[in-house]
Amino acid sequence: MATVPSSSASGPSAAVKPQIGLVACVAFGVGTTVGGGVFTLSGTAINLAGSGAVLSYVIAGVVMALCALSFVVVSTRAKDGESGYGPVGDILSPFWRFVVMWAFYLNGATIVAYLVDSFGDYLSEYFLPAVGALTLGLVATVLVTALNLGPTSLVAKAETWIVGIKLALLVLFAVWGLTELTPEKVDRPLPQGTGGVFSAAALLFTAYTGFNVITNMAGSVKNPRKTVPRAILLTLLVSGIIYLGTALAMVASGVTVFTATGVSQAAEIVMGTWGGVLVAFAACLSTLSGANANVLGASEIMLRMVARGDVPPALGRQTRNGHPYVSVLLLGVITVVLVLLNDTTFVVSVANVAAIVAMIVVSVAAAVLGFRKWPGEGAKLPLGPVIPILAVLAAASQLPSLDPAALITGFLLTALGGALYLARHYQRGGAGDRAHANEQIDNLNTPLMKAARRRPGQSPS
Repeated sequence: MATVPSSSASGPSAAVKPQIGLVACVAFGVGTTVGGGVFTLSGTAINLAGSGAVLSYVIAGVVMALCALSFVVVSTRAKDGESGYGPVGDILSPFWRFVVMWAFYLNGATIVAYLVDSFGDYLSEYFLPAVGALTLGLVATVLVTALNLGPTSLVAKAETWIVGIKLALLVLFAVWGLTELTPEKVDRPLPQGTGGVFSAAALLFTAYTGFNVITNMAGSVKNPRKTVPRAILLTLLVSGIIYLGTALAMVASGVTVFTATGVSQAAEIVMGTWGGVLVAFAACLSTLSGANANVLGASEIMLRMVARGDVPPALGRQTRNGHPYVSVLLLGVITVVLVLLNDTTFVVSVANVAAIVAMIVVSVAAAVLGFRKWPGEGAKLPLGPVIPILAVLAAASQLPSLDPAALITGFLLTALGGALYLARHYQRGGAGDRAHANEQIDNLNTPLMKAARRRPGQSPS
């Protein structure tokens, strides 16, 4: 993959100096990605595929890597201050740009629900057994919503430490577990045959979607032509290694049927009771911070849709301090409804449908660029449109393995977004909301941008 140097920008956005560096991008990407995908979905994947869950993670990772390359070539063509999805509007049409952004908004909203579900499971099982997991999940929803209605600086400062703690504990568990891995534990019949491997891979698709938060702020990243591709690929690489190590350690435990707190369940066997408690602590930190990161990311998308005029301006209304309270409260309501469903697999499948729709559209846009010989500035891929076309086929191939009810729900929610987009033509007023959203984005002053900029260890240049 090659990149073309960027030329100097012109126009109003030229004065905006991107301030978000590689370390911040990777920290935010890994922090968003490695959460429920490992602490919740690992056990579910092994229940479906047994030791074949390791292959399921690989399949899901390869599919996502193909899609990520499409995101790289599209997002590196974003103008300064523009979302990485912005070029989709130029390549295909503004409607398809909106579909991508709306689908990722839905994906973020549904991921928040299964993360707070997972938080409730671990906290109830290991620390507050007298309180039900459902109650704790609802409490977590209120907490995350409240955090996103107030200052983000404290959360932003804590996030890097949270990422470091959970990765360190997961690496410890993985290494410890690998020392217990024996051939007989790996060579066991697959619970549902090869079909279970592909079903688990389709379910794990969303475990890798955290990198899209990097795409969302691509136009506000320092030297995006180099930083964005590196950050996306590093996020996928680090996350994939963590997932594979965790899955192998869980297989090493010898457990064949895991509960909702499967990683801690395996850690208790592999490391002892103390290991289970440590991993449960990491799970609580990770899922809560992951939920917060997804609310930040989804609210950022909503602000950008408002700034574009793609949705009714009321959805972008903000407090005096610039917090998009309507979007945050909407996410809170959606999360409560999904938590009350108490069906994590269904919620994750709906999130996957939304993510797959977005991946397909972006990959089609990348294929169009390939057919046009990669015009303009930005990354290029070898073999012309071949890799994006493979990404389209690989992403679409995941859909048949998902629950039919989740498929219908995901497509209906995406269609709802299309209706909102059409409704914008009849929406009057709201110019102040749009102007405020544009001003925040231009000045890198949205909650997500402020959180990313304030990460310790970032280069000041």
